[in-house]
Amino acid sequence: MTNRSALHTTIDLLSRRSYSQQQLLQKLRQKGYQDDEVSDALEYAQQNAWLDDRSYAASLTRARVSRGYGKNYIKQYLQTKGISGDLAIEVLEQDDWDWYQAIELCFNKKFKQGLPSDRMQKQKCTAYLFRRGFDFELINILYSELQQQ
Repeated sequence: MTNRSALHTTIDLLSRRSYSQQQLLQKLRQKGYQDDEVSDALEYAQQNAWLDDRSYAASLTRARVSRGYGKNYIKQYLQTKGISGDLAIEVLEQDDWDWYQAIELCFNKKFKQGLPSDRMQKQKCTAYLFRRGFDFELINILYSELQQQ
């Protein structure tokens, strides 16, 4: 295959949706392109700002925060999409994300009746929020706010 073919495939894939560099690398390798062709195509895509792991990670994070997921879940999710752990942490530490709003959204979707009064239900609620990626500190802040209402 020629270098143009790998580049053409890269452009074709990126015209449909965003990918991380790792995902695109795997796709091109699966299609049988040689490593040097793949690396040239990826480099060209990066130089033209068609391939940017930081903006891809931010986009995925934005979508998950708006669906009520927490930092821990999103970090793991980003890593499954080929985003490095360091970049995932960097994106998640930005001030763009309102984690309290995300946990409120998650809580209100699942627990419409408000904060559970009995201990077992509260433990179930805590476990649910923890599985959705929220840390115990934020969960306790939510509970404190709900008790004050």
